[in-house]
Amino acid sequence: METERSFQESFQKTPTFIIRAPGRVNLLGEHTDYNGLPVLPMAIDRCIVIAGCARDDQTIQAISSHHQNESITFDLRHSIPKHTQGHWVNYVKAGIQGVISNICKDDQINDLSGCDIFLSGDIPPASGLSSSSALVVASALALLHANQITYDPHVLAEWMAEAEWFVGTRGGGMDQAACLLGRADHLLKIDFFPLKANPVPWHPDYSVVICDSGVQAKKTEGALQAYNLRSAECQLAKLLLNNYLDKSGKPISINRLGDLLHPPHSYTYDDLNQLIQHALQDSYDLEEIISILANEKAALDILNDCSIPADANQQFHCGKRYRHIVTDGQRVEQSQDLLLNQDMHSFAKCMRLGHQSARDDFEISCPELDQLVELALQNGAIGARLTGAGFGGSTVNIVHKKQIESFTEKMQSTYYQDQSKPTKNSILITKPSNGAESV
Repeated sequence: METERSFQESFQKTPTFIIRAPGRVNLLGEHTDYNGLPVLPMAIDRCIVIAGCARDDQTIQAISSHHQNESITFDLRHSIPKHTQGHWVNYVKAGIQGVISNICKDDQINDLSGCDIFLSGDIPPASGLSSSSALVVASALALLHANQITYDPHVLAEWMAEAEWFVGTRGGGMDQAACLLGRADHLLKIDFFPLKANPVPWHPDYSVVICDSGVQAKKTEGALQAYNLRSAECQLAKLLLNNYLDKSGKPISINRLGDLLHPPHSYTYDDLNQLIQHALQDSYDLEEIISILANEKAALDILNDCSIPADANQQFHCGKRYRHIVTDGQRVEQSQDLLLNQDMHSFAKCMRLGHQSARDDFEISCPELDQLVELALQNGAIGARLTGAGFGGSTVNIVHKKQIESFTEKMQSTYYQDQSKPTKNSILITKPSNGAESV
């Protein structure tokens, strides 16, 4: 294995473990996870690979093949200092910090050994396929393997969802759960709070085709701010919803929208759609929100937590955001049954509607993603939508295996004929794969 040879050349010794952590592609349910509603992703057959071995001290030395074999060294601590914003090693630190935070108390960190690790892989970066979360998970597994610590992948998925906040991304737990719990030939219908992953068989006659828009959705730059703004808008919507219910004589206090679907509330999705229509405006400014809540601190705390400036001119599109969350969650629930019945055309319709909702209500698309979706549907895909956090990255497309060659040729001659568009790895034909493992 190339990663093993590179480790030997870099460290002059043989690795004792090899970790494989796959990327993921999400077919339905965008930004629903941190709102407590389900998602429908799969692990893909592209992955981050780490070769490593334990050290006799508490030092981590990490070398990345994706960054000219840059070597970064840091020590295990209860609070590991961040590197400069956007640096790849912050994702390594996030995974390791997540393990330490959950298994070490007081001076127990002194019982941990560090490790030497060499990183490589074939997930295209900033393409919406969660290479960052795969690196977080792989790094956590490296520390666990170096110390021969057993783990429950469901528990680790929840640890890693919170651990990734280390790099500033205020997301949910879909990426980490798909990476750790993926199953070959199956999608995962994942519910949250608590985490539950249900494998859903994939139709063997269809392929999942990922098309890279060429617009990099870097969660360390402008896309991070836009991503965190959506998180803030959803949290503000929750406060406004609680306020509405309280004044309506239904004093319900929820932590996230999905709580209303479960006992003791047991709302239906139709109930949620009606509630949002009556309770929330599409858009508010900050002064309006503070006036309605009569609680300036609660609103400002959310903005601060999400690193959003308290700008009086900023519009917060709370009603539109929640409308997308509810309808996309409902599409995930419907799609589980559609896939079990192998009704691929109805499932593909849910995907198309999901893209429209992500574009119009959650506003995370861009002209390139919209163009890719339109061309894919014209060129043989039965379903197409953006995937991942949005603001660039990739689309996910459902194509019958008999149409793959024709679809690929047509996409190359339309969207990718422009020399400024990516050519290498621009179209990935993939399949549902197993989750993270040692190999």
